[in-house]
Amino acid sequence: MNSRSHLSLTAAFGFLALCLSSAVPLRAAELSTNFPKPPLPLDLTPRMGRPFGDNAVFQQQIPIPVWGWTLAGAEVSVSLDQQKRSAKAGADGRFDVKFDAMPADKLKSVDDAPAGHTLTVVTKAGGKEEKKTFSNILIGEVWLCSGQSNMAVKYGARGTNLDPKRPALRFLDEAWLASTPDTCGRCYSISYVFGHKLQGELLVPVGLMNAAEAGTSIECWWYVPAGDPPTDTKYQCYMPKIEPLLGHAMRGTLWYQGESNEKDGKEYLPKLKRLIDGWRGAWKQGDFPFYIVQLSTIGESPTDKPQGGDGRAAIRAAQIEALTKIPNTGIAVTIDIGEKKEHPKNKYDVGLRLAAWALNKAYGKKDVIPCGPLHKSQVVEGAKIRVKFDYAQHGLMIAKKEDYAPPAPTPDAPMPWLSIQAKDGTWHWADGKIDGSDLIVSSKEVTEPIAVRYAYTQHPAGCNLYNKDGLPASPFSTCGY
Repeated sequence: MNSRSHLSLTAAFGFLALCLSSAVPLRAAELSTNFPKPPLPLDLTPRMGRPFGDNAVFQQQIPIPVWGWTLAGAEVSVSLDQQKRSAKAGADGRFDVKFDAMPADKLKSVDDAPAGHTLTVVTKAGGKEEKKTFSNILIGEVWLCSGQSNMAVKYGARGTNLDPKRPALRFLDEAWLASTPDTCGRCYSISYVFGHKLQGELLVPVGLMNAAEAGTSIECWWYVPAGDPPTDTKYQCYMPKIEPLLGHAMRGTLWYQGESNEKDGKEYLPKLKRLIDGWRGAWKQGDFPFYIVQLSTIGESPTDKPQGGDGRAAIRAAQIEALTKIPNTGIAVTIDIGEKKEHPKNKYDVGLRLAAWALNKAYGKKDVIPCGPLHKSQVVEGAKIRVKFDYAQHGLMIAKKEDYAPPAPTPDAPMPWLSIQAKDGTWHWADGKIDGSDLIVSSKEVTEPIAVRYAYTQHPAGCNLYNKDGLPASPFSTCGY
């Protein structure tokens, strides 16, 4: 692994990249939560952990940990406004303090630029003293945004019409940056739209910690347990991108990954659970929210195989199953905005759909519908099957999605990629009829149906089932994988 400049500006992370590029495995003792360690020799000038610096955002209503490195045994005094803490640097030079939880800096509007808070670190040893001061720190909502290339795509304003001048919307690039017309393009597109929406609804500062890497499998993001040295393929993203952020108080995580694991199908679920359990255990903040982007379309799908099940059908089902198997998880369905290529251009709606889940679930805004229709159950009614959904309380609709505009109702349009299974096990293309919040599915070729599938294929182009709130139905199979 090379040491890309975006990992850090500090020598500590240069040392980390050097360790990862070496063929010599790290000792178990080096795989603690104190990793990464700065290069020796240490000096008295404090080197702060990755999340700390000018313009940083600290999570409201959660105790605030602060850490860094100095000379071993040095006396350290850290203050955050009127709170003061003392510590002694350990043998490895690391010091840790924790401040009491603080309320958010309330914004009068999204244009508001609060004065901010000051973090001061003083280190003393051998009769000498060094001091560092960090200013314009805000208290608000912090989210970690991770995954592979679709998460890592940088923000572009085309089609979004978002005002980039937001002094209290911050993101962690090489350093913490406030959103301006000049800086917004350095933030991940999905996380930027997500944070922009959250700030407009909550009127508090929002901080986005960006940590994604193109082409990566879920395995390389797994938490590194003590005594389990990394190999060339495992943990290569966790250690340089997640470990330096570990412990920074935050509200939750956004996760857009799976493209490199698409062939895992249903086996993606236990891998996803290992990732989430590992991060939550290491962060020690309980079951913080973990919101997943369901994989979109890619390539082409055969039109003569109503049984589906090809391509990404199973991994999408595994991502949905996470909602019932892993606590405090959410989903952003993107089946309607994919393309034949790997990187759908529309990241705007992805960010908005993640924000809808967060606003409803994490922030209690019950007037916000968090998701499109998710299959809940089916009832066989003679030669028809009635499919029931969660998140369809205002009704279903057939609609057409064009670029970044909300889906427009097209009630007379046929519903593609809908199939029904006969008692003999054969599958047939089917017709769908909306009945309020339910979908009635039937086929002239089937008199004794047993199951239904919708968009359960690699690239179900033209998916058009939505709730009346404008969010797309997830692909589903009522008979499992």
